[in-house]
Amino acid sequence: MPDVTFVFADGERTTITARPGEMLLAAARRNGLALSSDCEVGDCQTCRCTRLSGAVELDEFATTSLTDAEMAEGEVLTCVSSAAGDVTLRMPYERTRLLPAKAFSVRIDAVERLGPSVVRLRTRTLGLKPLVFLPGQYINVKVPGAGVMRSYSMSNAPSGERSLDLLVRLLDAGAMSDYLRDRASLGDHLECEGPRGTFYLRDGTRPVLMVAGGTGLAPMLAMLRHMAERTPGRKVCLCYGATKADDLVCLDDLKALQSRLPGLEVRTAVSQGRAAVPFLSGHVTDLLRPADVPDRDIYLCGPPAMSDAARIYLTSHGAEAAAIHVERFVPTGEATSRLVTA
Repeated sequence: MPDVTFVFADGERTTITARPGEMLLAAARRNGLALSSDCEVGDCQTCRCTRLSGAVELDEFATTSLTDAEMAEGEVLTCVSSAAGDVTLRMPYERTRLLPAKAFSVRIDAVERLGPSVVRLRTRTLGLKPLVFLPGQYINVKVPGAGVMRSYSMSNAPSGERSLDLLVRLLDAGAMSDYLRDRASLGDHLECEGPRGTFYLRDGTRPVLMVAGGTGLAPMLAMLRHMAERTPGRKVCLCYGATKADDLVCLDDLKALQSRLPGLEVRTAVSQGRAAVPFLSGHVTDLLRPADVPDRDIYLCGPPAMSDAARIYLTSHGAEAAAIHVERFVPTGEATSRLVTA
């Protein structure tokens, strides 16, 4: 039976034995090893990792949201892959930082329109204890009356309080969009599950580079607020872009954060229409400069095209793959769904 070695971001190595044809995630669970996961059908990529040696086989009955190029480069989804012999995998997170996901409920305290297509959903957890999460993580929210779950990153920092703030993109048609526009009322209860994801702020003192598109700003806000509380001397550059100027939200929040994070630089871009100062006319990746890259912890969050373009630029200018953490948001026909966590 093959040996599977997991190398975590903090250097910890754990080796387990997998059964022939057994999915890597299932093998880890059978051996008492908790790994990051969510959908477990090859879609969300919360279980994504990188193969360092050996080979894996994709479940013949499964689909995967990885591209052929990503698989050729060694990217693996543990929920739909088995070991084809001994294999070593690099996990993009520290095992000891993983938090168990749980079911819980929240109460809607406010639905705030921030722009034509973005609302801030302010909620408060119900029950005896507040949700414990890492800045940058997300939760799954069940849409009332629709029977579907949607994923949203918290935009507030973990504080031990019950508040959970979410940024939601409103589309013309969709379960969560329709609910928030037409039926949501203050005091409504929502069923949730989480926290999820490996896109979270890493400890340390290295400068941080953030690239956010649209509501991909949400986890960045959580990270910035956490740094303002814990490491206010850390240098951060945030490149934030949207389609139209009206879609750039929370600018007042960012300005307030700059007073608490003196090393925070904010650059903004608008891809359609004429942008007024201080916005750049162009894509968010046009805000990047070669000097931004060396010796940085890098976080990318937004549409796949944006994340991919930013990664290509950064790696071509010398960024280490292990220093780049990515969360991709894609429309599910209604709001925002998590496609990739890495």
